[in-house]
Amino acid sequence: MRVLHVAPPPRYPSTMPETPTPIAAAYAVLLLIGMPILAAVDARRGADLAAAAKHRRLLYVSVGASLVVLGLVTLGVAAWQDVPAAALGWRVDAPATALLWGLGVAVAGLVLAWLITVAARLAGLRETAAVKLLMPRNASEKRAFLALSGIAAVCEEYAYRGFGLWAISAWTGNPWLGVALVSVSFGLGHGYQRLAGVLRATALGVVLAATVIWTGSLFPSIVGHFWINAAIGLGGWRYLRANFDVDEPG
Repeated sequence: MRVLHVAPPPRYPSTMPETPTPIAAAYAVLLLIGMPILAAVDARRGADLAAAAKHRRLLYVSVGASLVVLGLVTLGVAAWQDVPAAALGWRVDAPATALLWGLGVAVAGLVLAWLITVAARLAGLRETAAVKLLMPRNASEKRAFLALSGIAAVCEEYAYRGFGLWAISAWTGNPWLGVALVSVSFGLGHGYQRLAGVLRATALGVVLAATVIWTGSLFPSIVGHFWINAAIGLGGWRYLRANFDVDEPG
């Protein structure tokens, strides 16, 4: 009788150095603390959302450029400190399996986002009108939003679930502590969406980070992140309509 042996999932990440260099660790701390602080400062400063909504494509370009800078700076630090690409999740051992993982992550993430939205509504937590105002309306804006979703998926996953998760996991020796800290930072970075949005982003961050731990690859989390953003931006946001703080026109 022939026995089939199933290979165990790869440990995350198999080529990870024992500890990050001081510069790599400092950058990870700056990333995980600095990004939420910048988000809080921007939220406190305020913005003319109604005006921004009239020029959504320009706003998408601006946000996309900021994310590209984040990704390039992270890439530069990783190259400078000789961090192996595979340690940051740039590996795909089985593309078809990784794609299925990504689609599963997208479904799980959307269900989780829906559950948190329902719970927030029952708890009386209001959604900021910014979520509605910044969502695409016409075909041109939707194409721009999809492009932004792709940029966000690659750059945010690389910075948070790639570099940040690797550095904290290697530094503490506990990848699940890394998942928790990176996810909280990611959630706080969405503070402009108020408490409901922070909780939603934190929970999605846990799903995405746990996927990287389980698979040893960023590819499933990138795919999942893209489709979660795309589904919400191309219509899922309308589910929040009854829970907006202000029902702005448009």
